[in-house]
Amino acid sequence: MDVGQLLRQLVKLLFLPGHVSVQYDTEFPTITTTRLKLVQVFQNLVANAIKHNDKEKVEIHIGAMPSEKEGYVQFYVQDNGPGVAQRDTDRIFRLFERGDSATGTGIGLNIFKMLVEEQGGKVWVESNPGIGSKFFFEWSKQ
Repeated sequence: MDVGQLLRQLVKLLFLPGHVSVQYDTEFPTITTTRLKLVQVFQNLVANAIKHNDKEKVEIHIGAMPSEKEGYVQFYVQDNGPGVAQRDTDRIFRLFERGDSATGTGIGLNIFKMLVEEQGGKVWVESNPGIGSKFFFEWSKQ
């Protein structure tokens, strides 16, 4: 599957509000995977980037790069939202847990983590409170 084509279709189907822009920072690989699971992962991250954003104009950047782990590709979804406090960067991936200022059930990022780990990958976030977050994950190429 062509991941770039999948992302463009997904974003089109989300019917994003006018104040949301999505940019693709890189070319995307073609991989062999379960389409539905990868769609769920990206849909979760893009929806969170919109839902939890506190800015007038929501900016989302999606990209890919080679992973240090053999046979995997590393993807990211970056936003310009409120960010995540350093103390919460691990906690937000646990079931029913969320950052101090977050709303929601605390389920979405846990599902994201489970789907990625099912593929043998891992998840992590780099965040600057007030500036935004960049969610990373590794996904198997095969």
